[in-house]
Amino acid sequence: MSAIGVAIVGANGFIGNHLCNKLKENSLVNLKMFGRSKQQKSNNTPYYNLDLSNPKQIQEWFSDIDIVYYLASDSIPASSWDSPIQDIENNLIPFIKLLDIISLCSVKKVVFTSSAGTIYGSSSTPLSEDSNKTPFSPHGISKLTMEHYLNYYKTRYNLAFDIFRISNVYGEGQDTSKGLGVINTFIESINNTNEVNIYGSGENIRNYIYINDVVEILSYSILNLNSSNTYNLSSNDSLSINELVTLLKEIIKEDFVINYKETRGSDNPIIKLDNSRIQTAFPNFRFTPLSIGIQNTYKFIK
Repeated sequence: MSAIGVAIVGANGFIGNHLCNKLKENSLVNLKMFGRSKQQKSNNTPYYNLDLSNPKQIQEWFSDIDIVYYLASDSIPASSWDSPIQDIENNLIPFIKLLDIISLCSVKKVVFTSSAGTIYGSSSTPLSEDSNKTPFSPHGISKLTMEHYLNYYKTRYNLAFDIFRISNVYGEGQDTSKGLGVINTFIESINNTNEVNIYGSGENIRNYIYINDVVEILSYSILNLNSSNTYNLSSNDSLSINELVTLLKEIIKEDFVINYKETRGSDNPIIKLDNSRIQTAFPNFRFTPLSIGIQNTYKFIK
């Protein structure tokens, strides 16, 4: 395999940082990091402030890039709930602008992290990649629209893509200040205040996936730059919030109080995912058991 140029857009985020560390293990990868902030969090990797108002500069930066990981997101379901226009302006439009620019470069593939928890809507039956999609939050609507635009750029410019519809990610180093990451949020709250806040009855069902598993699967996209695929990137661990809290009690063994709060309209009451396609594509891959991932995350936070 010859050297491959890789760009990570959204490099300062949770997944971006871990993916950078993963890809740096491959000596054939020439890595560039991009983000909206002026400074990077990771050291010893070229980093650029992505200014979409300067397309000529971006074309120069991406002139030697073969594959782009697009991980950037400026919203979550809760934050987009009251600001759909802002979600379009901050997420959808920058995505299209960047695709417009890199479609004129030598980029062969875009890897896009979509949202398994929002694009399908609510369902008590397992959802495959081909299931009906009825997103009800602006965040999910934007994510699904971005997927459709990837198909447009593939049709028009032969720009291949991998779409990974990721479930609820958790693990070491996640920033929970924006409201993401229920597992990390609960562990931090237990560590700091000996209590957790649950919105609604706690019967909302979610799938949880460990960050190391996410970046391992994402890294496989560099092995084939010409194919286009869509996957539910989800583990075999689907639990209600109440079941998750019970598991936390078994692992952490610290006393804490549970506070039930008013239900948030942006929350999906139930989502069950079928991950058989990704297991078929990568038969030798094994997901990290939820209990092990939580133990690692707890040790890191402590």
